[in-house]
Amino acid sequence: MSITIPEPWLMLLVFVVFLTTMFLLNTWLFKPLIGFMDEREASLRKDLESVASDDSEAQEIQRKIQAIFTDAKAQAGEIIEQATLEAKAEYDTKIAKKQEELMAKMEEFRVALEQQKVQVKDELIADLGTFESVLRAKVQQI
Repeated sequence: MSITIPEPWLMLLVFVVFLTTMFLLNTWLFKPLIGFMDEREASLRKDLESVASDDSEAQEIQRKIQAIFTDAKAQAGEIIEQATLEAKAEYDTKIAKKQEELMAKMEEFRVALEQQKVQVKDELIADLGTFESVLRAKVQQI
């Protein structure tokens, strides 16, 4: 096996083809690919900055929402407290009114009962003679 050295013209031709191929690859492939990669990197950097700003906006919105919820809870507590006080006042008013009505009815009942007591006493006194005669008859039977 022997090693032969190629022709210098052939070597020059291969070198020129190699350089031409490298120039064409650089022009048509590598530069557009590197440009695309740079654009992609810039786009990613821009998106990361946008995400960071969006995150800070989201945190600000979250703080505002939390403040609104806190205010809403405080207002709800005040409304519930006010409604409770109003309901208690209304309840107390109704209870007092019912107590007055019941006291008036009880007084009417006492007056009616007193009248019935007097009436029954008068009836018993009127019928006392009849009761005495019936009682004597019963005692005599014994």
